[in-house]
Amino acid sequence: MTDLSRRDFVKLCAATSMGLVIGIPVVGRATNSSTELHPLIRIGLDGRVTLYAQNPEMGQGVKTSLPMIVAEELDIDWESVRVEQADWDPRLENQFSGGSLSIRLNYGAMRQAGATARAMLLAAAARQLDRPVAELATQSGYVIDESRGVRLSYADLSEAAAALPVPDAPELKNDKEFRLIGTSVADVDLNPMTTGHQQFSLDLKLPDMLYVVVKRCPHGDGQPLSFDAATAKKVPGVVDFHVLRNVDHGGRIILPNCPNFVSGVAVVATNTWAALEGARKLEVEWQMPEERDDSDELFRRFEKALDDEAEIVRRDGEPEISAAERSIDVTYSLPFLAHIPMEPMNCTAHVTGDKAEVWAPTQNPPMAAEAVAKVLDIPEDNVTIHVERSGGAFGRRYYADFITDTVLLSRQFKRPVKTIWSREDDVRHDYFRPASTQRIRAAATDGKITHWHQKVASHPREIYLERDGSPAEIGNYEFPAGFVPNLLFDYVPVPARVPLGQWRATNHSSNVFVVSSAIDELAHSAGMDPVEFWLGLVGDEQFVQVREDFRFDASRLKEVISLAADKSDWGARLPEGSARGLSASYNQGAWVAEVAEVTVKDDRLKVDRITCAVDCGLVINPQGAINQVEGGIVEGLAAALYGKITVKDGVVQESNFHDYRFCRIRDIPTIDVHFVSSSDAPRGLGEGPLPPVAPAVTNAIFAATGKRIRELPIRL
Repeated sequence: MTDLSRRDFVKLCAATSMGLVIGIPVVGRATNSSTELHPLIRIGLDGRVTLYAQNPEMGQGVKTSLPMIVAEELDIDWESVRVEQADWDPRLENQFSGGSLSIRLNYGAMRQAGATARAMLLAAAARQLDRPVAELATQSGYVIDESRGVRLSYADLSEAAAALPVPDAPELKNDKEFRLIGTSVADVDLNPMTTGHQQFSLDLKLPDMLYVVVKRCPHGDGQPLSFDAATAKKVPGVVDFHVLRNVDHGGRIILPNCPNFVSGVAVVATNTWAALEGARKLEVEWQMPEERDDSDELFRRFEKALDDEAEIVRRDGEPEISAAERSIDVTYSLPFLAHIPMEPMNCTAHVTGDKAEVWAPTQNPPMAAEAVAKVLDIPEDNVTIHVERSGGAFGRRYYADFITDTVLLSRQFKRPVKTIWSREDDVRHDYFRPASTQRIRAAATDGKITHWHQKVASHPREIYLERDGSPAEIGNYEFPAGFVPNLLFDYVPVPARVPLGQWRATNHSSNVFVVSSAIDELAHSAGMDPVEFWLGLVGDEQFVQVREDFRFDASRLKEVISLAADKSDWGARLPEGSARGLSASYNQGAWVAEVAEVTVKDDRLKVDRITCAVDCGLVINPQGAINQVEGGIVEGLAAALYGKITVKDGVVQESNFHDYRFCRIRDIPTIDVHFVSSSDAPRGLGEGPLPPVAPAVTNAIFAATGKRIRELPIRL
């Protein structure tokens, strides 16, 4: 079985006698019954239990934690479980990874699935034993009749159970009965990843497959006018070329419903090297956009825009104060950021007639299926998306641009096609985290913030609003709203052409830096210890009514601040040149506080230690959760120390890890992670630990040197 391909495994399952199947029907997955199913749970007659992870795995651990939830309610031993990644199914809800929502949205559904299967197995055993269900129990894959000393395996009961009605509301376990949830489990792909056997999308090979690299305009949205392939044709393995356009020569958008499609010239080859080399040697004449951005000029426009009339996002009380009354009047600047996942964008597709089969490391299978259907003008029901494990994503794979060109080329050449992005394309043709300039004018009296005016200049993805201009949802709640009586958030949009998109904690990664930095500045202006100031700001009330429909649990923010301060030895003496800084935030339902300990010597910064306290509700897999927090901290530190995309004459200047750096091993501090024990439903975790990193570090730099860092990346 371990040598079978995924497709062969599915075919084998369809041909053999499989037992109980609980899930959602979908064409293409057959069992021994007459109904074709895409299961969440399969219990084979041989006792093998296969659980399907419905959300894409990109390193956040959901391929492990989601099946753990199902296994808990099903009452089976984890060692008996085989985990598979689910393909896209339009009848599965919330089948995407983003916004730290995979567990948060699907916790109840996964419990329901496991409990449903368990209830059906109990019902089948009750019929076979002629016993009331209430007198039976389950344990480790068996139904047990203790009074008679009888044990029936799930495998023996599975066929009979599959024939029974599916209960509407099966009884769920009490949290105190959990045996698996809350224990540390290794990633289900750990062994193949560490031994080099894990298949990523880049590894996939299909018979008669072509390899494609698309040469894109360095100016982003420029269009190909013509190309000279004389030199590129001489590369062994190059077989053809094809122009991809999202607009015609008159500027008309050809694919109006698919904005993630980018123009270029495809170099088609029989192997990866030939496609890459052919693209390097291909000469293309581009129709350049008339307006081309320059990031230095854009930041000058941001700065100027802070004096322009702004769109009011929120106004409480009377936020206006005179210059003499202000405790601080400061401006912060944040750069564009790229994603740089270790696995660049890639996709494999095979289009035959009006059907498309796609293998992609996508975060968003529903969007991918929709985009494929639109560009091919076929029904979505004719689209199959095989979700491959992503080698990192961080928001970049939420979009479908690397998928749509693949299916179009497969249709054009009537063969399977794999498109491959070079690292340089991945960096230069990204959807970047928005840059912004933000100004804080605030006042504090007796340790309380009385006035807060935060003005943002950015483009065009609003900092406080959703992209369509609607009010921000709870997940985008911005502290200190609700805690300051006189408060104003306003925003000045500055038009630009730099493409923007999702990024890990997109808005919070900017806003938390600004807010936590300003709070630290207010604390020092008041002559107060930052921890004391934070705790006073949060106050003693458990709940703060932020909006009519949202109460913020301030006690949980207070708890993580206190925990981080305690575990970091806040207040203990450090050697000269070393100091600690504090930051805290609420992001995607999680409360996070971090203390950074740094040393500055000879104008060189070393981050020695980061202590992180997190309240994310019930922790499904503690080891996986620690991995998530550590990963978020490392990425946040990389952004704080090195992250910056610059644009000149419309061209992104950075191209690879040599000029868009990530943390090396020597940069990684000691990371201490502490979770607040909670029986609350699990909350988001993938993004929350990232935003507090930069301000914790810069606040520590100030404590060590007296120098304020108000622009990222950090420069001493």
